[in-house]
Amino acid sequence: MVEIAENPAQSNVKINWNNRQESFVERLYRSIDYLSFRARNCNAIEAYRTIEKIVAEQRKHQFFKKFFPEEWKSSRASLFKAGFYENYSERVNELFVLISKNMFPLLSGWNDEEPDAEFENFFIFSLNLDLCCEDIDYEDLRVSFVAALLFILQDEEIWEYFAKNYQFDKREFPEINPRPDEKLWDIERTGKLGLYLNIFELVDHSTGNPWLDTTNCRGSDCYSWDEDTLLFLTESYKEAQEILEKAALLDEVFEADPKRVLREMISLWNEGRIKQDRKRRGKQESEKLG
Repeated sequence: MVEIAENPAQSNVKINWNNRQESFVERLYRSIDYLSFRARNCNAIEAYRTIEKIVAEQRKHQFFKKFFPEEWKSSRASLFKAGFYENYSERVNELFVLISKNMFPLLSGWNDEEPDAEFENFFIFSLNLDLCCEDIDYEDLRVSFVAALLFILQDEEIWEYFAKNYQFDKREFPEINPRPDEKLWDIERTGKLGLYLNIFELVDHSTGNPWLDTTNCRGSDCYSWDEDTLLFLTESYKEAQEILEKAALLDEVFEADPKRVLREMISLWNEGRIKQDRKRRGKQESEKLG
């Protein structure tokens, strides 16, 4: 504050540095800062979201260090600058890529190439055939899937497919029951029986595996970021690959003897067991006698 005496001739200017009056501009800037602070912190919901985002980012850093320690040490990705997925830093974007390459396909399907995607609660994309909404072209499917769909859908077009590609006549085969034998799912899963049961469950979406039982058009369970979930999705993804490999093996078995395999599948479905073909059994007995 500046003090001036009443008599100008005797006036001495005295400045009290401890009580300096702020200028209008200073007061304006300080008021703007205060209002900005109040706007951020008086809104409890927004404050919660801000803290939640910071905590979620730090949690992902912990997962990065735990699952990919060497990559974390060598990473030069920014901890603050936004990456391709713009709601997350470059470092967290790097974690997403590592998970997709080494654990399970986090970035495929729903989340592929969508910069504004949110991953705090994420979905997984089915690896299986989606029967509820897709138009099925049997010519584009594995033959093992087509054969199993014959039991689930009982579609005449499938018999037409087999007539065209394998010269099957529907009349050569037993009629397929609408529902499987009640003992079917209790059979020991060995050899061909295991392959047949595997493909039945696969097309029925009843494997018990989230990567195979999910249907994309109806959505799936929503997953969050915790260690148990990441490990579960990693392990179940490996198991899903093994189930799909068995389906590929059944393709080879089917191509080797199509009619016999389809008859065995029908026998297993209808009666809960495989009846041996009479001609084949007679041939085996003749070989033993010889």
